Amino acid sequence: MKKLFVLFTAVAIVCGANQTAFAQADPGLVAKFLDTAKAAKDSQLGPIASELTGKMQSLGASLGVNDAIKSKLDDTLKSLTGGKDTAALTSAFDLVKGAKFTPDQMGLAKQVGNLASAFVVQKNFASLEGAQGDVATLVSSLREGKLTACVSPLKNVASNTHMTDGQKQLIGTVADKYAPGWRTAKGAMDAVKKLPGF
Repeated sequence: MKKLFVLFTAVAIVCGANQTAFAQADPGLVAKFLDTAKAAKDSQLGPIASELTGKMQSLGASLGVNDAIKSKLDDTLKSLTGGKDTAALTSAFDLVKGAKFTPDQMGLAKQVGNLASAFVVQKNFASLEGAQGDVATLVSSLREGKLTACVSPLKNVASNTHMTDGQKQLIGTVADKYAPGWRTAKGAMDAVKKLPGF
């Protein structure tokens, strides 16, 4: 009877393990995202995508079984591959919400957010008229995790007058994350410029 109990317990553990999802991003989604990025005309997107998926896999490996994080990683990849960049950033930024990470895991989650932002900025703003230098600095700073160096080029890109409405919304999402309060400061400056004598 005891052997039978041990056998049933072992079967239950094995079957249960097959039903749980490790926090690793779906390999098919990773491959599709990397293929899409490497096929793009912009040669910078492939390397950024490789860095991003590498950090995602490192984060997933450090967490073990975690359905919520796996779902957010998968959502980020699906959105990036499908051209839904604002949704991708929301998923990437939400990795740290409500999670109980170790300091190392928190660092990896933040790097995922930074690299997702770098990818989105490179993809959507690299050819923005008059902003190439600021975009290059911003992307480089995000990739290296030098977030204080992001603020000035981010504000410059956000105030570029050649953006489409979609680009304005997207850069606003990035700016809200890395330069909170930028809209208030920009609004105050715009109000000052409207005063007589300025």
